[in-house]
Amino acid sequence: MEQSFSSKVIESTFKGFPIDSYGKTLEQFLATKPNLFTSNFQFPIMAIKEKSLKNNIEQMAKFCKSVGAELAPHVKTTMSPQIAQMQVAAGATALTVANFWQASIFLKYGFKNLIIANEVLDPAAIGAISKINKDRQAEIIFYVDSLAGLEIVKKYTPDQGEQNLFIEIGTDDGRAGVRELADVALIASAIAADSRLKLRGVTGFEGAVPQAARNKKGEKKISKFCQKIVAAADLAYSYKSDEVFIITAGGSAYFEIVADELNKFAKPKILLLRSGGYVTHDSKYYEEIYPFRNSEQTFDAAIEVWAQIISSPEQNFGVLNLGKRDIGNDLHNPIPFARYAAGLTGFSGQIEKLNDQHGYLRSKQDFAVSQLIGLGISHPCTTFDKWRLIPLVNDNYDVVDCLYTFF
Repeated sequence: MEQSFSSKVIESTFKGFPIDSYGKTLEQFLATKPNLFTSNFQFPIMAIKEKSLKNNIEQMAKFCKSVGAELAPHVKTTMSPQIAQMQVAAGATALTVANFWQASIFLKYGFKNLIIANEVLDPAAIGAISKINKDRQAEIIFYVDSLAGLEIVKKYTPDQGEQNLFIEIGTDDGRAGVRELADVALIASAIAADSRLKLRGVTGFEGAVPQAARNKKGEKKISKFCQKIVAAADLAYSYKSDEVFIITAGGSAYFEIVADELNKFAKPKILLLRSGGYVTHDSKYYEEIYPFRNSEQTFDAAIEVWAQIISSPEQNFGVLNLGKRDIGNDLHNPIPFARYAAGLTGFSGQIEKLNDQHGYLRSKQDFAVSQLIGLGISHPCTTFDKWRLIPLVNDNYDVVDCLYTFF
């Protein structure tokens, strides 16, 4: 396992951190009791609200328990071992990643149960995974969705190697995954015929269903796709390994439908959800469609990105020193929600456009050059990957920890 994070040194390569923090260990920096607004942070800076982060982890753990599901959160969202450890401490039984490189990061930090939510066809990765599984260093499961892909897995798995496999189920015009259910039994029987391979279950991702939406028609599409996963599980079950069969899906938007439909699989099973974005939630995309949106049980937006107004050349118009290199806009532009100028106040406006390093702010509220604007985000994945070290702050914006990411 890698060294503890407290002994890591803050470097000038960590965007947004105070100049006087360079060369200090994280422990030394936190001992100065830094505050996001009064300790010379350089803007823009991304911060995570501790209270919201903990709430989201707790709420998902409660939901999984209520439906009899286990959780393997998709940590590609954050690529933060520290956040992943918080999720495991709350009951997550495995982590989900997107490829073997991501798996290797979490292996270094001591995580032992990993799912690669993808087909793996790189020869070196196939060989490395088979050795990890065989030597019981950890357990890694990855996907297959065709006999052609399975043949590549078999070719590069050593005679003494071991692979754990899910059959991925897909949908027309979607992403990867078996389209025709008739192919499921063919792939399953081919896995069972090879002593090096173990069929651990079936999987799918409902978020890839075309034109899915949080309305009656969209929810029906999600349910139908989940029913296809259940049908695939019925076909594959007789070919499973000696371990308990796993049926799995579930992003952060429709996980209640997934749990309801996949729980209809009647044979002994582990129901496994793989939600990722829930951990920090957001201010628009997930906020408008996630299952708890109309209940008292809520996820809270945990990500804030603070930027400075560096120019106000027209009335009601300001230029922020923040752009696409600092904040994601793959679904929507960021959402202004607060202003800091010797104190914190609410703020509303619109980010009309983002360049690589500039944001175009329109607002009828008062603002001035040098003031700070707090921004919420829509979809967390493409904001996290722009920050290597992120302050974790309490409600007073005191920095209580710093979270490392690996992208």
